[in-house]
Amino acid sequence: MIGRIYRLMDTKRIEMKQREIVIAPDTVLVRPEYLSICAADQRYYLGQRRKEILRSKLPMALIHEATGTVIKDFSGTFQSGAKVVLLPLDEGKEPDVKANYRQDSKFASSSVDGFMRDIVAISSDRLLTIDDSSLYVFTEVLSVALGAIKAFETVKISSADSIGVWGDGSMGFITALALRCKYPQSKIYVFGKFTRKLSKFSFATRKYYIDDIPSNLTVNHAFECVGGKKSEEAIKQIIDCIIPQGVINLMGVSENVVCIDTRKVLDKGLKLVGNSRSDRSDFEDAIKMIRENEICRKYIGLLTSDSIDIKNENDIVRWFEQDTLNDFKTVGRWLI
Repeated sequence: MIGRIYRLMDTKRIEMKQREIVIAPDTVLVRPEYLSICAADQRYYLGQRRKEILRSKLPMALIHEATGTVIKDFSGTFQSGAKVVLLPLDEGKEPDVKANYRQDSKFASSSVDGFMRDIVAISSDRLLTIDDSSLYVFTEVLSVALGAIKAFETVKISSADSIGVWGDGSMGFITALALRCKYPQSKIYVFGKFTRKLSKFSFATRKYYIDDIPSNLTVNHAFECVGGKKSEEAIKQIIDCIIPQGVINLMGVSENVVCIDTRKVLDKGLKLVGNSRSDRSDFEDAIKMIRENEICRKYIGLLTSDSIDIKNENDIVRWFEQDTLNDFKTVGRWLI
């Protein structure tokens, strides 16, 4: 069986290639339906990764946030026509390590091709059934936030009465929303830069501009969702605001080395927890939250800044270019 795959060949250059689809006993054929661009996809598309990284990974199909429809299941697990979310993580076998941190795990649109294909051949254990709703395209990004919260809960000592979220982008939004759903009685403070973005965080207890934080404001714990060059300043602010023995959850990705004031970290007895990606259990938690939590369902749709129908390669380029202008997520309806 021949399928079409749309790979990033070089900076801003996407080409369609035909290739043989390999069928195994546990293979499920899925037609992608809704796809969402992640900041990591944009770094590849715009050529913002280090040159040696780009050389080693390209050509590669992008996108790891996707839902789809089952066409045929050779494993007998799903019915044809079932709506599913695709799990980007192909779990490795390294023992005693959470799957998303195993060095032998593979991840779509990072170490292997992502989901920009006309048909995705995927193992049945990398699919989960969902309702027929475009909201589930955000399952992956929500699963990352819930995985981080799960890790936070295993190490925190003090109460979660007040939690600060630094970052007013997509990751900051979904993390703050997940925290609001998990801790409905807690004070959720959001720290950002742009009024138009902060206006979306209406579920937060309070919003602050990063250049106008009250000198007496404290938080019990914090989630850093800034990333990039600005993550260093965000971490510095967090260390100043957080109470002793608080937990700083690092979620923003930076291509550059970030300096941290370790003296204050030691003085306050802080814990720094790194978070990246998610595993199947985190996806299950995310699906459950979208399906059952009223607050989540009310606000998660605000992540969509724009939605584009994708019918050809030119539409793919337009999708990625439009995403650079949007505050939050750009969702593509895959019609190729």
